[in-house]
Amino acid sequence: MFIESIKENWKYENANDDAAVKLWNAKADYFGSYDLEEVKKEIFIQIIKENNLIDKKGTILDVGCGAGKYSIALSDDCFKIVGTDLSPKMIESAQKRAKEYEKTNIEFRCDDWSKLDIKKEGMIHQFDLVIACMTPAICNYDTFKKFIDCSKNAGIFCSGTRRSDSVTDEIDKILGINKQESKSEKSVLYVFNILWENGYYPNVEYIDQSWDSERTLENAYEVYINRCKAKYDIDNIQEEKVKQYLKDISQNGVVYEKIKAKKAVVYWKK
Repeated sequence: MFIESIKENWKYENANDDAAVKLWNAKADYFGSYDLEEVKKEIFIQIIKENNLIDKKGTILDVGCGAGKYSIALSDDCFKIVGTDLSPKMIESAQKRAKEYEKTNIEFRCDDWSKLDIKKEGMIHQFDLVIACMTPAICNYDTFKKFIDCSKNAGIFCSGTRRSDSVTDEIDKILGINKQESKSEKSVLYVFNILWENGYYPNVEYIDQSWDSERTLENAYEVYINRCKAKYDIDNIQEEKVKQYLKDISQNGVVYEKIKAKKAVVYWKK
């Protein structure tokens, strides 16, 4: 009964899949600019290592891998990794960074996780560890159930919960969109209970983070407008309002944003 309630309430968010791909394509350069040694120090990686979720003989599936920073950071700790993401440019960036760091045990592939047939692809129970960190690829019951079905031993899922974005939140106000309870916050509750109902004993840890981002005005147009189109399917008049706002707040052609977030990390092991 409870699972049926989750299926009914945990909905796929995107209003426009094409806009979602364009959004993440536009972010590929930014997400691909990481420093590997700094990534290895992140709490997400440390939780994996401290809880022995993977070993040198193990295989990893990285769902919504983006520009590959976690796949590359874990590549020396396992036998093989498969990273998947719906953005072609993210995958290109991931492949480029893997080559730069001379990591040869990673396969990056471009897939829409929500549509991927894991049975046809022979992925069911094929990975010792499945990971998904801050990705919209896990967006409803079916996408999460597929995620855990690919694991034969352990998994880790990280999602933002309470968050404030100085620019994004103001754009929502301009568009008349009331800030509601975070859907990602609810997803943590859904994930925990799905795992519990499937016989796991999930652990939860929290991470407080804040950071600044900066984008050229041209890139800001692409990122923020496609974000709006993906979630709300805005019209041309609303699009022009967003452009004007971004132009008004830009400084020497650059848009700055301050972000504060609390992330929840849910992990489990058989």
